Amino acid sequence: MEKRREISTQILKGIVLLFLCIPVSFQFFHWREFTPLNGVQVSKADGMKDSLKGKFDWFNGSYQRYAELYFEENLAVKSPLVRLRNQLEYSIFGKINAQQIYAYNGNLFRFYSSSYNEGTAFIGYDAVHEKVRKLTQIQAYLGEKCPVILAIAPSKTYFCEEDLPKVHTYKTDRSNYKAIKKEALKNGIHVIDFNTYFLDIKKSAAAPLISKSGIHWSMYGAALAMDSLVRKVEHLKHVKFSHPRYTLEKTFRFFYNDNDLAQLLNVLSPPNDPNLRCLRFPAQTPRGKKIRALIISDSFFDVVSMTALRQQLFTSDTKFLYYFNTRKDPTNNNQGLEGLSLLAEMKKADCIILLNDIVNMENVGWGFVERAHWEIGWDKK
Repeated sequence: MEKRREISTQILKGIVLLFLCIPVSFQFFHWREFTPLNGVQVSKADGMKDSLKGKFDWFNGSYQRYAELYFEENLAVKSPLVRLRNQLEYSIFGKINAQQIYAYNGNLFRFYSSSYNEGTAFIGYDAVHEKVRKLTQIQAYLGEKCPVILAIAPSKTYFCEEDLPKVHTYKTDRSNYKAIKKEALKNGIHVIDFNTYFLDIKKSAAAPLISKSGIHWSMYGAALAMDSLVRKVEHLKHVKFSHPRYTLEKTFRFFYNDNDLAQLLNVLSPPNDPNLRCLRFPAQTPRGKKIRALIISDSFFDVVSMTALRQQLFTSDTKFLYYFNTRKDPTNNNQGLEGLSLLAEMKKADCIILLNDIVNMENVGWGFVERAHWEIGWDKK
């Protein structure tokens, strides 16, 4: 009996040891590559290495602490284990282990603070006036040949307002969105408010314009927005341009950006919007003149740039300046701004498009307005 108990104990120890060796085997033999975690991952190990300038000491424990952090962050099975933990907490307790992401009534939202609303981060009327003054002078320099268009992206805070608690739906005229739009229109700047447009067509749209599990406009929403943008440019320049060409798929399928907030949850089975449908684009055939634009935008234009919409509507030499710090080529690859002559690009463009998310309205153009105003020479006059 005693011998049998000893054998059972040895077997149990062997099983436990084998289980503990599984992560190690994945780490050293790379048996399988797991999907990496989404979002910005801050490395505590790198931070410690930088703070100590790489000079570790075995005797004060800094080397051991660094090694512990390094192996913890680079363990091959970290990704699936983190996703498993997040999935259990999300499914059982509704807990989200992702910064700035909140869930209300089946909708995912992203707020930079837990009390975000329209009045957050208002830059003040003087700053609004100064921004629009410079924009007006840029337009005066370029003339009718190159209209400057301020395009305001739709906000999920407005679009899904019925799902939000009151703290997020507070409305005020002292907001960057309303103040900049009003001042721009008063000074003759061309404005396209896609936020208002999407609210107008929300009930009649054939598919979701903004996904329950995303933060940007859907692929379908982007196509409708770009069609509206082309019509605006046609009206301003009295020239016919190419419009989006696509068919809406009949069954559920989503584009990655339609589900971008859900991906940041880092769970095993991200939630999605079952009503989403992608677009099918025909083979590229010339149909109408394409717009040569200078586009300064946040990630809303990514949805356009990652699909055939960019190739359909814009010339290959159209410049997409992402947050005005990165140039994205027609294949959406990142390039620097080195060697780019901003003034020359402005003069060659059919139009300049400033596409801004409402949440980022305090940074309209992300420095483009100030840089262009300086290069034109207004600051020197």
